[in-house]
Amino acid sequence: MSDPQIAVEDVSFGYTATPVVEGISFEVDAGEYVGIVGPNGSGKSTLLALILGLHEPDHGSIQLFGHPARSFRERDRVGYVAQDVTANASRMPITVREVVRMGRFPNAGFGRIDRTDKQRVTEAIETVGMADVADRQIMDLSGGQRQRAYIARALASEADLLVLDEPTVGVDTESVAGFFDLLDSLNDDRMTVLLVEHDVDAVIRRADRVLCLNRSLYFDGPTAAFTDSNALSRAYGMAIGEVTGE
Repeated sequence: MSDPQIAVEDVSFGYTATPVVEGISFEVDAGEYVGIVGPNGSGKSTLLALILGLHEPDHGSIQLFGHPARSFRERDRVGYVAQDVTANASRMPITVREVVRMGRFPNAGFGRIDRTDKQRVTEAIETVGMADVADRQIMDLSGGQRQRAYIARALASEADLLVLDEPTVGVDTESVAGFFDLLDSLNDDRMTVLLVEHDVDAVIRRADRVLCLNRSLYFDGPTAAFTDSNALSRAYGMAIGEVTGE
């Protein structure tokens, strides 16, 4: 069997003496769709930063594709869509095509974009359904369209793993369902998805597996088992219906 794409082993980390995440262990295999849920301040974004190698764990280890995350160099294999990307994109005077083209830079020799690179960019834009706005400036688009552009950038890089940190923040409501449909489609094509999402109900409906976090890991398993457990109420301190709005 191949190595897991993500391997987190007994990881603890804190910006001060108090841990933000503590004793976290899990693995993510190729093709999985994993949702991470937890209350505000539970350490979800910090955990993603650790996985991406932006911080060194105080204890434990993290590997990406069988290599230490902190020194992992094949960054084109990981597509990352940050929580505040739509806000930043609203100030960027570049087109959707130019954003997506950035995904080819690790593949292009000496920064030259050749015919193959251009084809990959076009295919990525078409996959996320943005061919009709490819040459519009990204700051003129909706939050949902901007998120799709950054996913297209990850596709253009031919990433194996897509990591998203609350991607529906700042996205107009009517675009959210289409956004999750896109993630479903990408996962159906065997792209691994690791999603931090504040909308617990969306995770329950879309992801195959759930990690429930509040500093420590309260649950790791199939979505159906998660809904039948008391992990959410323990992590949030309230009943599941209060969290999901049911």
